[in-house]
Amino acid sequence: MLLLPPCAPCLQDPAPVSMEAVAAELAGKGVRFDPERGLIELDGRIAQTYEPLEYLLVARPKGKDYEALLAVEDVSVGALNTALLLAGMEPGRNAKFALVQPPPTPEEMAQGAPAYTVEPPAGTGMYIYVWWEEEVRDAAGARSERYFYRAEDLVLNARSERTYQRGPWIYLGSRFVRPHKDAPELFAAEAEGNLVSIVYFDPSNQLMTGSDPEADNQHVWYPNFYLLPEIGHPVKILFSREPLDAPPPTLNAPASAEGGR
Repeated sequence: MLLLPPCAPCLQDPAPVSMEAVAAELAGKGVRFDPERGLIELDGRIAQTYEPLEYLLVARPKGKDYEALLAVEDVSVGALNTALLLAGMEPGRNAKFALVQPPPTPEEMAQGAPAYTVEPPAGTGMYIYVWWEEEVRDAAGARSERYFYRAEDLVLNARSERTYQRGPWIYLGSRFVRPHKDAPELFAAEAEGNLVSIVYFDPSNQLMTGSDPEADNQHVWYPNFYLLPEIGHPVKILFSREPLDAPPPTLNAPASAEGGR
């Protein structure tokens, strides 16, 4: 078994294994990894187009796809975590909440005074992109159009009427949990299927989190239905160490593809 366990210390494997062999095994588990370019590619589908969101990406059947923009199937969460570690990710720090002391009065809160402060997450991260292809029909006939967007551009803040703030999605690395004292430890992201969160969650069972200034608010995030195809439409989900100006050549997208950095 070439796959590395989902924990950073386990990466120190004394047995030499070629990166090509590791990449081949990852691909067999639904995770296409390009170590030279620092790219990870998954096959996924649109999970929601109108419902409120808490997650960007979940793994079916366990993940909360009714609260997620994107969902993957037949993808090993452990393999995805291995690819993230091989891409250079190190577990970061989750968002921190602190109550304001002394607490604001009801009158102050009515005027917008916060009851708590938020320290955003910090650490290494990946840029996430979504690519898909649609058939378009017009007077000239049918043709194929390809779309390429930053994941943030596909998430709307209903209150501010803007998209999610662009930036790396911070790698948290999930954690190991024990359902009860006699149960074996489980890798939380794999057990729950919730992989990348839009809003902050504590404890950090997910692999990655966004860091929008309003990510502490679970009630304002919705799919950007102006751009998205229908629920169930197949997509490619890309994780990149660096911002991308265009889709990777493997997707064979034309230079005119929308989106970009």
